[in-house]
Amino acid sequence: MIVQMKKLTLLCLAHGRSATLEALRGLGVLHVKPVVHPSGAGLEDAREKAAGLRRLLEALPPAPDGAKPTGRDAFAVMAETGDLLDERKDWQERLDFLQAELARMEPFGAFDPAAVEALADKGVFLKLYRASAKTVLPLPEGVAAQKMAVRKADAYWALFGSKPFEWTGADEQRLPEDSTAELQNEIGRLQHALAESAKGLQAASGDRPLLERLLAEAEAEVRLQEVRAGMGSAESISFVQGFVPADDVEAVRREAGRHGWGLVVEDPGPQDDVPVKLRPPRWASPVKAVFQGINILPGYAEADVSVVFMLFFSLFFAMIIGDAGYGAIFLGLTWWARRKLPKDAFRLLTVTSVCTMVWGLVTGTVFGISPEILARAGLDKIQIPFLTDPERSAKNIMGLCFLIGTVQITIGHLWNVVDLAKAKKLKALEQVGWTLTTWFMFFLADSMVLKGNMLSYLGLSEAATSALWTVLGYALVAGIALIVLFMMPPKEIKDGWFNLALLPLNLVSNFTDVVSYVRLYAVGTAGFAVANAFNNMIFPGGDVSLVGLLVGAVLAFLAHTLNILLSTMGVLVHGIRLNTLEFSNHKGISWSGSPYRPFAKPEAA
Repeated sequence: MIVQMKKLTLLCLAHGRSATLEALRGLGVLHVKPVVHPSGAGLEDAREKAAGLRRLLEALPPAPDGAKPTGRDAFAVMAETGDLLDERKDWQERLDFLQAELARMEPFGAFDPAAVEALADKGVFLKLYRASAKTVLPLPEGVAAQKMAVRKADAYWALFGSKPFEWTGADEQRLPEDSTAELQNEIGRLQHALAESAKGLQAASGDRPLLERLLAEAEAEVRLQEVRAGMGSAESISFVQGFVPADDVEAVRREAGRHGWGLVVEDPGPQDDVPVKLRPPRWASPVKAVFQGINILPGYAEADVSVVFMLFFSLFFAMIIGDAGYGAIFLGLTWWARRKLPKDAFRLLTVTSVCTMVWGLVTGTVFGISPEILARAGLDKIQIPFLTDPERSAKNIMGLCFLIGTVQITIGHLWNVVDLAKAKKLKALEQVGWTLTTWFMFFLADSMVLKGNMLSYLGLSEAATSALWTVLGYALVAGIALIVLFMMPPKEIKDGWFNLALLPLNLVSNFTDVVSYVRLYAVGTAGFAVANAFNNMIFPGGDVSLVGLLVGAVLAFLAHTLNILLSTMGVLVHGIRLNTLEFSNHKGISWSGSPYRPFAKPEAA
């Protein structure tokens, strides 16, 4: 469910503002909304400090397992690492400049500017020029020229004269500050210095936990200063506003009694941007990892679809990956990285990996191995004939995709029916109409795409089938009538008539939404086809030498790794889309919610 929020305004004496904020931060329940735009010297200083620490952390490489801290205190770590980064920046800038100079002078060969100056002292002037290779420019009087090189459309020249001159139309090249050899030597010294400093940063990687704690404290200070700067004031009173879960209001009241605060607690209004705190059932809470990963949340006034999302996403994941062997790999990697994964992500990947293994086993898909080999291993005994029948499995699975889509969309509409009926709104009947049309679209998709494959499993006679289509036709008409009659109150028709005009397009969209679930079959089948093709190319049969087996094993590993990556992309694109677009459009979820982030101390965050 979406936790109910209360809008809270807390008033305190201006001179007690700091103590009030510390007490609020200790409670850790108020999601603060600034009354005024936060700004000020204290806030900027805090942000600058946090940015500096973030820069140091980004520069330190990840600490290898078993890395130990250097033993330096926090200030030494910050100062020495900062100095090293500043040196590295200067060295890198100088290195980039020198390498650019070498590249610029490369067409002229090994060059020494000191020799040019010596010639000038003897009355011989030398200048370097770049000109178009296709253009012939007249030389200055008394000047000799030597073409040094041609690079693409440019020619590079060295001109000699007994007195100063200019070559009109050509681009004079500035002399380097040192000879080519000296530039190369300095580049080598800088590269060595950068390599040594990189070793120093690697050695200091054990201090990352210390810097991470300092950064957490600095970011908490930034948040404190933001809240402080965003408070409103009126004479000797300061006040802060925000949102608190309804269950935590009493805790704030008790704290207000101890500190002498004034409180105003009210229900949020339609104009308020209320943060969203999800509290799904424990078994469905892993889906929060998906919400966090793609940064989506339902709006505060919308429904928590975590349960439906979790159930169908697990199924979609299994059907798209589709391979029991890949599912086992996912499960092994998940447990191997369990200490580094967030709790919800670990649980989600465990569930989806197991679902993938089950789906792969019942459909006879294990690393794209042919059904004959799986049968010899006895795995055909756990397969479901409906999903593996050589004659009808393709149509069966496509029909199952249509059915899954119809069920999920129906859940969305029936959920709306219940919510609207509780609110005593006749618009609930419109949602009944959409439910009826959705089921008609399922049978229409089965008839048009699969030639009635799913309907044939009902075992109806020709007369019964004709009667069923008659009933479905009446259901469609009834559904459309309910939609038209209860889409909007009569008084809104004048302004909302275009919704009626768009109804035919919406009905077509309803059909395409049902059909779009066939992507589960398409992506899963493509993954199996790719895996099976790789297997047949790498192991075509016949006697194979030991070297051939080893090479084949390496190629198979690379091929299946690529296929796993492609299948995972399919989950991200299609598995999430069906939940966040097709289903959500029918349920009425806009995913416009902002997350609940309470003002809290670092250890409570």
